[in-house]
Amino acid sequence: MHLNLKRRLPLLAAAALFASFALPLGDSKTPAFTAGFETITEGEVRAHVNYLASPALEGRDTPSSGLTAALQFAARELQSYGYKGLGDEDGYLLPWTYPRELETPDVEKCSFETEGTGSIGAATLTLGRDFTPLPGANGEAEGQVVFLGFGIHAPKERYDDLRGGKLKGKLAMILTEEPRHKKLLEGPEISEAANVYDKLAELEDEGIKGVLIVRRPSADNAVDPKKTEVEGEPPLDFGFHHTWATWNDTRNDQDKRAALPAIEITVEVANRMLGEDVLELAASMDKKGKTKRRDLEDTVVRFSSQTEKRRIEAANVAGILEGSDPELSEEIVVLGAHFDHLGMDSRGRLAAGADDNASGSSALLEIAEAMALAQPKRSILIVGFSGEEDGLLGSAAFCENPPVRKERMVTMINLDMVWRGKASSTVVLGVTQNPDLGKVLKRASKLAKTGIKKVTTNEGDELWQRSDHYSFHKLGVPVLFFFEAVPITDNHDYHTWRDTPEGVDCKKVTQTARLVYNTAWLVAQDEKRPREPRR
Repeated sequence: MHLNLKRRLPLLAAAALFASFALPLGDSKTPAFTAGFETITEGEVRAHVNYLASPALEGRDTPSSGLTAALQFAARELQSYGYKGLGDEDGYLLPWTYPRELETPDVEKCSFETEGTGSIGAATLTLGRDFTPLPGANGEAEGQVVFLGFGIHAPKERYDDLRGGKLKGKLAMILTEEPRHKKLLEGPEISEAANVYDKLAELEDEGIKGVLIVRRPSADNAVDPKKTEVEGEPPLDFGFHHTWATWNDTRNDQDKRAALPAIEITVEVANRMLGEDVLELAASMDKKGKTKRRDLEDTVVRFSSQTEKRRIEAANVAGILEGSDPELSEEIVVLGAHFDHLGMDSRGRLAAGADDNASGSSALLEIAEAMALAQPKRSILIVGFSGEEDGLLGSAAFCENPPVRKERMVTMINLDMVWRGKASSTVVLGVTQNPDLGKVLKRASKLAKTGIKKVTTNEGDELWQRSDHYSFHKLGVPVLFFFEAVPITDNHDYHTWRDTPEGVDCKKVTQTARLVYNTAWLVAQDEKRPREPRR
C-alpha cells in the first residue's frame, strides 16, 4: 500500500528518534565523524607509504638518521592536525635510552681532510654531514686516491674492479653494492661479492691502506635512483650504521673483520673529489658491465675512523588531541604504530619496511587527521614507536615512563602490518583478553562502511606478544591489535629486502584505517570505559 508522504514524515521522525534511543550513544554518527571518515583516502595513504619506505630513509633502523626523519615527519603531520606535543617544551619527540651499548662514532677522534690541486682542493669535511665511520673499521690512513668502481674482485664471474695494478700505498674510493647488470654476479639479487668487509679484505691484499666508501642510493623503488633526498622533506644527516640488518631467511652474512680503516662518504663529496658525477659512472658500469678507474694523483686524503661503544638515545613521537567533553576528555584513547624497521645490511640490501610498518604508520597518520576533525569526547593520543624490531623497546620505554597517567588510558589500539591478504579482510587480536572491545569492534563494523567484510578474531595467538600493544597489555590497559592476515609465514617478504612499497595494497590499508577509526571513535564516545584485560 502506498503511504501518503505527508502522513509518513511524522512516523519517520518518530522511528528515527526511537532508533537513536535504541543504539548505544557512541553509535550516533555526527557530521564531524563523517567529515573525519572521509579524509581517510588511498591517495594520502600512498603518499605516506612512499615517503616512509623511501630508500632515502635507509630502512629506519633504531637508531638512525632515517628513523629520526620519519619521526620528525610524523611530528609535523600531528602538529598540522592540531595535536599538542607531549615532550619537553611541547615537543613531539619522547627520548628514551637504548638499553644496551651500541657502536657509535667517537666524535673527537674522527676526521677527514683533503689537500692538493685536484678538484676538491684543500677541504676539511664534517662528520655526520660529509662522512661517517664504517662500523668496525677503525684506524688512520693517508695517501693518494684511486677510484675502483665497486671494489669487487670476482675473476670467476668475469668482473674485476682491481685489475690494472699500481695500488700499493694508495687509498681506494669504491661504491657500495655491485653493478646492477642482469648478467653479472647474481643478476637482480645483490650477491655476497657486495659485502663491504669482503671488499676491504680484497683491497688489503692489493696493498691499499684505507678506503673511502661512497654510499650509493638504493635502486629499490626509487623513482630516480640518483636521489638521496625526498622532495619537499628536509635533508637527512649522513648517519652511522649502528647495526646491520639480518633477514628472516638463511641469506645472512656472517660477522666479518674490517681489514682496513674505512669511512663512508656522501655522493656529493665523491663528486667534488672526482670532478665528475660518481652516479653517472655507476650507471655506466650498470649498463655495460665494465669497470671504471680514476687515479686522483693531484689529491691527498687523510682520515681517522674511530668508534666507541656506549648507550645512546632513541625516541618515540607522540601528540595528544584534547577531547570535546569536559569530563570524558580526562580519559584517553591511545592509537599507535611502530615507525622503525631493520635498516640495511653490509651488502647494501635495503629493508624498506613498506608493510612492516610503513603500512600501519601511514594508517595511523590518516586516523590522526580524521580524529582531529571528528572531535570525539575522550582525548586521543597518537604514538609512533621506535625500537619495536629490537624487542618492543620503544613501547616498553613509553609504558615505563608514560607522559600521561596510566589510569587515564582507557584503550590502546595498535596497527602493525596491515596490507597483505585480501583487501576486504583483517585480523584483530585482543578480543579474547578484552571482550568489551570485542563488542565495540562488532559495532564499529556497522557504524560506517569501511570495505572490511571479514574480521578474524580467533586466530594469530602466536603474534600476541610480538608488537607494541603488548607493552600496554602488561600495564593493564585494554588493547586491540590490527594485523593483515595469518599465518605470518604466508608472507614470504616479511623481514626481507623485498618488502617494498610498489606492491602495497593501499585500498586495504585505507579500509583497515577506516575500521580502526570507527572503533576508536566508539571507544572515545561511549559513556563507559572498557574493563581491564583478562590475564
